[in-house]
Amino acid sequence: MKRILMLGIVLVLMAALVIPGGVVAGVPAGPTTEVTGNITEATITITAPSAIAFGNFVFGDNIGQSATDGTVTVTPASRNGTAVPWQLTAKDNDNGGYMKSGVTPLLSKLQISKDGSTYAFADTGITYTGNGNGTLPFWAKQNIAGSEAVGAYAITITFTGAVVIPP
Repeated sequence: MKRILMLGIVLVLMAALVIPGGVVAGVPAGPTTEVTGNITEATITITAPSAIAFGNFVFGDNIGQSATDGTVTVTPASRNGTAVPWQLTAKDNDNGGYMKSGVTPLLSKLQISKDGSTYAFADTGITYTGNGNGTLPFWAKQNIAGSEAVGAYAITITFTGAVVIPP
């Protein structure tokens, strides 16, 4: 019995040493400070070029671009005052890359470019990247064969962009 009593006393003493003094003594916690902050969402505004009008096509390559009708403007809103990188894609999403008159497509796909020398098919698209505001050139090129059907042809290029948030 003495052994059990002695073991009980030892266990109580050990528990008292393990439990923090504040809990045992009923000491309240000290003052606290809350730390807060906000992250504002970065956005991008894209102004597409106005219509690029080829007018009457000539046989061979027709190229359209100018400072007034072939410029894309990108204006990203900063993220907490820091310029944000962005990516923009220009692409035909509806016609398989072909200018059409009604349902009749031209024989060759429209080609588009961001530098006037390297072209991609409109349905493949081109990608611009940057950081901060940007004014981007845009060209369109359409090859016309002698056997094309008479008609007024058109295609819509869609400009889609987003900010790229670093990890």
